[in-house]
Amino acid sequence: MTKNIIKNKPEPAPGILKRSDLFAIAVGGVIGSGMVTLIGPAMAYTGYSVWLAYLVAIIMGFFMVFPYIILGGTLRVAGGPYSVVTNLAGVSAGGLITYSKLVMPILNSSFALALGLYLNVLIPSLSAKTLAIAGTVVLFVLNLMGVDIFAKVSKIMSTILLCTMVLYVIFGLTQIRQPIFDFSGVQMFTGGFKGFMLAALLLINSANGYFGVIWYGKDAKNATKDVPVASVSCVPCLLFIYVGLAMVTGGILPHDEVAGAPTILPAAQAILPSAVYKLFLIGGPIMAIITTQNGVFNDVRYPITQAANDGWLPKKILKTNRKGMPYLIYTYTLIVILLPIICDMSIVTITNIFQVISFFMNVTVVYAISQVPKKYPEAWKNNKFHLKTQMLYVFCGISILIYTTIFIKGILSVKPIYAASAVVIMVCLIVLGIYLSKRGGIQVETSVWPPKTEEEK
Repeated sequence: MTKNIIKNKPEPAPGILKRSDLFAIAVGGVIGSGMVTLIGPAMAYTGYSVWLAYLVAIIMGFFMVFPYIILGGTLRVAGGPYSVVTNLAGVSAGGLITYSKLVMPILNSSFALALGLYLNVLIPSLSAKTLAIAGTVVLFVLNLMGVDIFAKVSKIMSTILLCTMVLYVIFGLTQIRQPIFDFSGVQMFTGGFKGFMLAALLLINSANGYFGVIWYGKDAKNATKDVPVASVSCVPCLLFIYVGLAMVTGGILPHDEVAGAPTILPAAQAILPSAVYKLFLIGGPIMAIITTQNGVFNDVRYPITQAANDGWLPKKILKTNRKGMPYLIYTYTLIVILLPIICDMSIVTITNIFQVISFFMNVTVVYAISQVPKKYPEAWKNNKFHLKTQMLYVFCGISILIYTTIFIKGILSVKPIYAASAVVIMVCLIVLGIYLSKRGGIQVETSVWPPKTEEEK
C-alpha cells in the first residue's frame, strides 16, 4: 500500500494586506444575498420580531464561527478548510472536506432564484425561474471566457452595495409604521419560541461569512494580529445593516403583505420614488446577489483542482479550454446549481438542505481547530486571545452545538426524501474519503504556519 504524504508548504514572507484591506474582504464575504432573500420567509415564522431574530442570528453566528477566528489569531493559514483540516486532523478528515465541496454549490441555487425574482421586476415578460437559469448560465459563460470583470471592479461594486444598503436602512428606519417594538402585539412572536428560533436559525446562514478572511493569512501583512480583528469588526456592521434592514422590511407594511415574501421589495417600493426604487434594486439586491453568485465558480474551482492534484479525484477533470478555464469543473458546478431550480425547490428548502449537508464539513473543521494546542503548542501559548486550552474546547463545543441545532432544524424543515437524500449522500462521501485514505497514495500540500516570521519582525 502506498503511503499518504502530508507536506506543509514553506512559510512565505508577510503579505501586503493591511488590517483595513482584510476588513474590506471580510465585509464583502458576509454582506450578500442572504440579507435580501430570507427576511420575508423568516418573518413568516415569527412576525414583527424578525428583527430580533436577526439580532440573535448574528450573535449565534459569532459563537458558531468563533473557533475559526481563534484559529486566525493563533496560526497563519491559507488554502482554505481542506488545507487546515488535513494538517490538523489527518488525511481522512481532509477527504471529507474535499467531497463536501462537491455539493456545496447547491446553496447558490437559492441565490440564482433570488436573482430571478429581482430581475423579474425589471423584466416582467420573463418568469423568475427563466431569469434565474439565464443569469446563472451567463455567469458560467463569462467565467469560461476568462472574463475577470467582477474581480476588477469588486471593490467598487462592494462599496456601491454597502452604501446603497446603509442609506436605505437609514432612510427606512424613519418610515417605520408598524408596531415592531410592541412585544405584546398579536403579530409579534407569531410562531412562539419555536417560530422565533426557526427564523433565527434560517437567518444565521447569512450572518457569519466574515470568518472566511482567515484563509487570507498568506497575503496578510500581520496575519495573527489583523485577521481576527478584521473578522470581529464586522459584527457591529452586521448588527446595524442586517437588524436595521429587518426592521425596515418588517416595519413599513402590514404583516400579511410582507411575511413570506421572497424579496425585500414590497417595503422598498412603498417608501421609495419610482426612479430611486429602480436604482436601489440594481445597486442593492441585484448587485449583492451577482457578486455572491459569481464567486461560486472559483470557490469550487480551486478546492476541486487541489483535490484532483492530491489524488482524491481523477485528473481528467482538470482539462481546460483555450482560455485556461477548467470547463469540466465549471460545467459540474453549473449542473449542481441548476438542478434544484429545475426541480422547483424554494429558496427556504434549498437553504435548509444546505444546512444539512454543510453540517458534516463544519463540525470536522471545528474538531480540527480543537487540535491546535496539541499540534502547535508553542503557537497556542501565544494565541492573540490569551485563551487556555479548556476555553478553546468550550468554544468549540458551543460551536458544534449550534451547528448540530441547525442540522436538526434543517432535517425537520424539509421533505423526508430531501433530508434522507442529503444525509445518505454525505455519509457516502465520508465512507469514500475513508476508503481512499486507507488505500493510500494521497499527497497533500497544506498551508499552516506558526507566526514565526511575524514574531521576528
